[in-house]
Amino acid sequence: MQNRKLMLTALIVFFSSGSFADDVKTTSDPVGEVPAPIQQHISRLMEDDVAFNQAQRELSQQLTLAKLRLEMAKIKSEASELTQVPMMSNMGGESDDKEAKPASQAPLVEPKIMMLSQIAGITQAAVSVGTKIVFVRIGEIFLANGKRYAVHQGNNGRQAFVQEVSR
Repeated sequence: MQNRKLMLTALIVFFSSGSFADDVKTTSDPVGEVPAPIQQHISRLMEDDVAFNQAQRELSQQLTLAKLRLEMAKIKSEASELTQVPMMSNMGGESDDKEAKPASQAPLVEPKIMMLSQIAGITQAAVSVGTKIVFVRIGEIFLANGKRYAVHQGNNGRQAFVQEVSR
């Protein structure tokens, strides 16, 4: 009986080992290798992703730069408005201040024309009087250093000059 059991066990092992060898051969194929077309596809996907990220970063930087430029322009316009408002307010009260305090300015500096501007057909001159700048129209009389001055324009229309007006 033991012979039969041994023989039966040997036959079972012999027949099962043949099918086991077939299984081992099929699973012994390299699992880590990926076919070349799939590798190329994955490589293309990775390159496309990198290119997309670079383009996205560049556009983001351009957008940020445009926002900063817009903000800078806004700040510059606000700053120019702030400098224009005090100058315009000085125009109306300039004559009262000059009449009341002519001796307070120690150095008597003659007024000088800094620039001419023409807005909506009205020509105005920026006149430097000491440390202040006054905007006056051509031919308008203004007080500076206790004297009366007027801005006149030359024949060609480009050159302007300040002239003291007699009382």
